[in-house]
Amino acid sequence: MISFLGALAVASSEPSLGDCSYDREVELARGAVAFDQTEGQGWRPLYDAKCYIQAAELLREWQAVNGENLDSTDPRSRSLAQILVWHEAQMWAFGGRNDMALPMFSRAYREDASVPATAWNSYVDGTLAFLRRDRESLGRAIARLSAIPKPSGWDRAVGQDGQPITRPWPQNLDVLQGLSRCWDEPYSAAYLCRDIS
Repeated sequence: MISFLGALAVASSEPSLGDCSYDREVELARGAVAFDQTEGQGWRPLYDAKCYIQAAELLREWQAVNGENLDSTDPRSRSLAQILVWHEAQMWAFGGRNDMALPMFSRAYREDASVPATAWNSYVDGTLAFLRRDRESLGRAIARLSAIPKPSGWDRAVGQDGQPITRPWPQNLDVLQGLSRCWDEPYSAAYLCRDIS
């Protein structure tokens, strides 16, 4: 789901921090889409600067301040709330804080029985397996995700602008395969191994 991150260069196992400063009031005042989904805004500049812990802390604080404003009855708002938790977990994991990341990743399972939710849950399983250092479970998650049939209408998706978009299926399979391929690397590097042919 976070294709923005996958397009970046492979991170080193010992990141050198860039400028980790940000305007707290400005970032906390952003709406959910601007804060979470827009390049160059919200937590993403901290990620770009390899300030992973600061990004996780900002994500946590934004949710504490603004989370109740996300309408749990609206599917888009509910999805944004879930992905904010996921992104916070990722930033903790990128920063080497698996103690913080694991419980948050565990909260990311989707409860509906739709095909995309089933695929997402396999992705969660694989991510947790990697962080728990359980290679066999990661292999099972990859196999499950690979076997999920493409939902009908998947290839007719359109973006917010109404234009057709291309989405790979199954989503995130490349991420799990990269985690397996770069098993001995920290999550910050192995997550980006999907970009290595």
